[in-house]
Amino acid sequence: MFSRSERKVNSMITKRTFCIAVIGGIICLTACGNSNNNSGNNSSAVVVSAEESMAGSLLESRVTLQAEAVGYDNGQLTFVCDDKEYTLAMDSELFEHDEKYVNGKSLSQAIINNDIGEVISAEIVTDEGITKIYSCDVVSPNGEKYASGMYEDIKADVPAENYDYKLRHKSGSVYELSNANRTITADFNDLEEWQKGKYPESADDVMFGGYLFTDGKFIIEDINLLVAVNDDGSKTYEPLTTSDYPSFFGTVQTIGDNTAEIKLTDKKTVCTVPTYYCDGELNEGLEVMVILDSSTDLFGSGKSESFDYAVICTDPAEYDPSGHEFGTLAYAKADSNNLGRFIYTEIGDIEKWN
Repeated sequence: MFSRSERKVNSMITKRTFCIAVIGGIICLTACGNSNNNSGNNSSAVVVSAEESMAGSLLESRVTLQAEAVGYDNGQLTFVCDDKEYTLAMDSELFEHDEKYVNGKSLSQAIINNDIGEVISAEIVTDEGITKIYSCDVVSPNGEKYASGMYEDIKADVPAENYDYKLRHKSGSVYELSNANRTITADFNDLEEWQKGKYPESADDVMFGGYLFTDGKFIIEDINLLVAVNDDGSKTYEPLTTSDYPSFFGTVQTIGDNTAEIKLTDKKTVCTVPTYYCDGELNEGLEVMVILDSSTDLFGSGKSESFDYAVICTDPAEYDPSGHEFGTLAYAKADSNNLGRFIYTEIGDIEKWN
């Protein structure tokens, strides 16, 4: 990490020297072309073409900034360099060493927009005027991609099973992953929505991957639980997903201490749910999609019911490329053929069935 006063544009003096040398070369080339009276118009045309080419390359000169990335949202990267803040358009494809998620977001976005207090160093390639971004790397400067089983210090006197990672629930969405070598604390709210299943209080053998910051903090990307030990000794792991649970639609009525009260679109059923699995900021009056361990009969029941597990999605339209009108939706179920998407049931469909 570095302080803002230490941030600077790399090799600016060298680049200015290079530019002066190139400009000098252009002047010499022009002088040589003009001094040769026998070269005619063709030679003059070549000189002009060379000048234009050189000028074009100077305009396209690039610099590498050592900066602090402070946010990436809606295709805009905000960063600080030499105590000045910039916000420039940048396609997510320009992130270096990146990994894409099912929901369209990426590892680099998760690193930049982390909520664990990490200050993010970034290597950003821009034009000299810092008006256009050519690439951005936040993966390499801040840590490394990590998967269980990497860099294990295997000791002969330690049973092999001690190197299997064990899962322990701490509180809310926070879990501890540990083996004989290390302990990692992970917030499962960092997982994509389809992976935010009902995890057990403990599990003796799990595999996982994510991003490990240099200070030991961790962003989890995926986790799989042991489901079988095969006859040949190999192991089968599977993710724990939300695919078996229906999603309901409703409006946030009140927000309490780690809970929220949501009234469903039937306008009579009220659910009190925990908020530890939530992908954004909750506000009263916000329209949300909420995944619950319940049957679809909850919709229209008129009950007031409390749940100990819920996954709240603050932007339902993000999961609905068909663009359903929110108020017409009753519930949805995961599309088994399209990960991260849903099959929707509208209120009108239920009324027809009844």
